[in-house]
Amino acid sequence: MPAFISTHAAKWGVAALAGLTSLGLAVGPASASVDSAPAPSAAQAPQSSGHPKRAVKYADKLITAYGIGDDSVMDRLATRNVVAALAEHNDGHATRWHRTSADSGKGYTWVSYTNLDTHEVMTLTVRDANAVGKGGDAVREVEFVG
Repeated sequence: MPAFISTHAAKWGVAALAGLTSLGLAVGPASASVDSAPAPSAAQAPQSSGHPKRAVKYADKLITAYGIGDDSVMDRLATRNVVAALAEHNDGHATRWHRTSADSGKGYTWVSYTNLDTHEVMTLTVRDANAVGKGGDAVREVEFVG
């Protein structure tokens, strides 16, 4: 009988831990969009794994500047190639980007955003050392998928 109780208790413990973990994911980082959007469900919550917070905030500042058309801030935060790609890609939905993931490794952080209107995904590559030192051009690359 004790084996049944401990197995049963273990199952409840795992279920409780999974529930708390999904609750933490549902809270997630704030949206980079300047428009208010509905909060993502737990299945759509931003996923992150050890990313430097400053690099993510740096990327969010670029996306906010992109959304409001602040060219001087964009020029300061990203390389010319990134700024040119963002300007070329501006299709009237620039304010609707929502951060969906961030991850880091080998001195870089990759921050992904999903457009709430077009469902396209944009990934920025941020050089951590530049973002932490508040140096310019920390956003080194941009890639659009979808």
